[in-house]
Amino acid sequence: MKKILFLLAALAYAGLGSAQSIEADTLPALPPHVYCEITAHHLPTHRNNGVLFDFGQKTEVLKYNYLTDAAGNRLLFNSGIEALNYMVCRGWELVQAYTSGEENSLTHYLLRIAPARLTAEQRTALLTPLQGENPKPGKNR
Repeated sequence: MKKILFLLAALAYAGLGSAQSIEADTLPALPPHVYCEITAHHLPTHRNNGVLFDFGQKTEVLKYNYLTDAAGNRLLFNSGIEALNYMVCRGWELVQAYTSGEENSLTHYLLRIAPARLTAEQRTALLTPLQGENPKPGKNR
């Protein structure tokens, strides 16, 4: 009988306890860093410079992220290191570098920057949440 009373008391005590509550407004408005990946071929081809930038934006098929100047002209880099130096001079920090591909023909540079160091336009472009794809009418998924 004592065991049953003890068990009921323990269950009642556990039921009255409360879990940790998390307020929704405690999440930071901006992430601590925004990331960029530079992918560079060791041997550029005659058709392009072999340096691609990935800021985490969704792109169309066969459309790549290249940096452009104020006039909209694509910036060409002779090597991944030149692109890396360009970004570092603009406040980006190198986090990691690694190689991949056949015979390590690709070099990847992972960079980051604090959003506070970006202009409002850059923050909007990089931090806009991804929108879900709209299914085509009449198509069931």
